[in-house]
Amino acid sequence: MTDFTKESNMEKTPLIEMQGITKVFPGVRALDNIDFELLKGEIHALVGENGAGKSTLMKVLFGVYEPDAGKILLNGKEVKIHGPAHAQHLGISMVHQEIMLVPEMNAVQNIALGREARLGAGVLNWNAIYKDARENLERIGMEIDLRTPIKNMSVATQQMIEIAKALSRKAEVIILDEPTSTLTPHEIEGLFKILKNLARQGVGIIIITHRLEEVFDVADRVTVFRDGKNIKTWPIQEITKEAMIQAMVGRKIENIYQAKPQREKTEMLRVENLCSGKVQNVSFTAYEGEILGIAGLVGAGRSELARAIFGADPIDSGKVFVRGEEKKLKTPKDAVSQGIGFLPEDRRVQGLVLSSSLESNVALGVYDRLSKYSVIRAGDRRSLAKKYVETLKVKPPYIERLVRFFSGGNQQKVVIAKWLAREVDIYIFDEPTRGIDVGSKSEIYQLLTELAQAGHCVIMISSELPEILLMSDRILVMREGKMVAQLERVDANQEIVMEYATGIRKQTEALSI
Repeated sequence: MTDFTKESNMEKTPLIEMQGITKVFPGVRALDNIDFELLKGEIHALVGENGAGKSTLMKVLFGVYEPDAGKILLNGKEVKIHGPAHAQHLGISMVHQEIMLVPEMNAVQNIALGREARLGAGVLNWNAIYKDARENLERIGMEIDLRTPIKNMSVATQQMIEIAKALSRKAEVIILDEPTSTLTPHEIEGLFKILKNLARQGVGIIIITHRLEEVFDVADRVTVFRDGKNIKTWPIQEITKEAMIQAMVGRKIENIYQAKPQREKTEMLRVENLCSGKVQNVSFTAYEGEILGIAGLVGAGRSELARAIFGADPIDSGKVFVRGEEKKLKTPKDAVSQGIGFLPEDRRVQGLVLSSSLESNVALGVYDRLSKYSVIRAGDRRSLAKKYVETLKVKPPYIERLVRFFSGGNQQKVVIAKWLAREVDIYIFDEPTRGIDVGSKSEIYQLLTELAQAGHCVIMISSELPEILLMSDRILVMREGKMVAQLERVDANQEIVMEYATGIRKQTEALSI
């Protein structure tokens, strides 16, 4: 981490100054007279609840939105940014949470896309194109096969190529939106090493993140946003995690986990020797009234296991039992008919219809109950949506609003509302808090606890070990498609879980199901 003291503060010069930035959308004041500063050669973290204004401010800086008031200074000179292409021309690049590369193209083609060097009309200068790509990949310490299609690369590698692409455009400012949400701990460590090296070269870096521990690992300063306002900016040495959370939510977050009443172990879901794609001979039992956590590294087969149980992927062999009876779950419709709900890892692609309203999305799973003779009872649908907007504290509470205009945390609440409306017995949550702020996390933790307390079976897949350890009654660990450990909550800690997940500890000899 850069040694960032008040003295070094004075040595660094402002690269970006945003003054009095205001942005209003219909019914929402997204940014309220915000001031923000990025210094040359610093890593500046932006934190806050979903909808607090972080991403909106960065989209103003990147030219996606035009501010209604305020001004932007780049290297001390006022600039008007007329779209993302103009922002890139000015030296401002943004690496989005969803990778924006062309999957069929290789790294070089993606880095050069839209600004390829040419020998003449219609003739590309491939020597210059490859030279530029190599230089910018070397600048971040990346050695890859330049001809490999992007679709065959890991998410971490794709992210590095996005950064190299930004550098190829002579970026002085790089904005990263949730850059670690799908990375392994080792990949995160590599990313942070690259970012710190770029900062030493004078690049200004802005990171939007919900992972507060990472702020202390990589950032020089942190700015907290709440309700469209800049609450305060601190040098990282001058703030604690607890103070940061309180500034974000305006209150203390406590008592997230609540002990659940002891119940007789009533079996809800049993899987025996299940094989599906990379999933190999997995067996386990989940019970009424418990939260069963499934841990493991990215690529361990956790999501594939969930998809197979839900009928989204074919089962090659093995058995699934619901309430003690074997069931053939060949499609999601089969699973839903047996009282199983699945909240997928990618809520935007697999869990929601982004072009439809909140009201329509909540009702997706219950149209059979809301219609008669193929005619939907609009009043009942509206009442249902209002009920769950209130229960889950969706903000803003506009049921007619298209889902794509809600923040990530509120989109997740809409997916949850869809399954609550269906009244299923078994909930499978795949990364339920990915990309969600600490306040919304607390609300979702509370919801999961209440579901278990009410007698539902909750299966939670998460890459965040603190979350798994906080919420789970039992923990299953997967590695390379296999279930390698089953741990009681009291017997688990981060070290033990990671040792099983990475293979340092060998698979337990007997995994009871």
